[in-house]
Amino acid sequence: MSISPEKTEEVINDLLQKLPENISLYDMRNLICELLFGMGMNPDDLPIFLILVVDGYMGNRSVDLLKKQ
Repeated sequence: MSISPEKTEEVINDLLQKLPENISLYDMRNLICELLFGMGMNPDDLPIFLILVVDGYMGNRSVDLLKKQ
């Protein structure tokens, strides 16, 4: 299943509206962990997930390019 960029933005905007203005790093970490594990991510998959996050954050988007092939 693939989520469109528009749907991803909608979900994130909704989540951001519900967060307090000043969220600590500790609370942010806990929130992200709950989201990942709530979606069924196995802790063993975390290293590859973090690589994907860095890929997206740095703008390389190598994963997106591979998907198009």
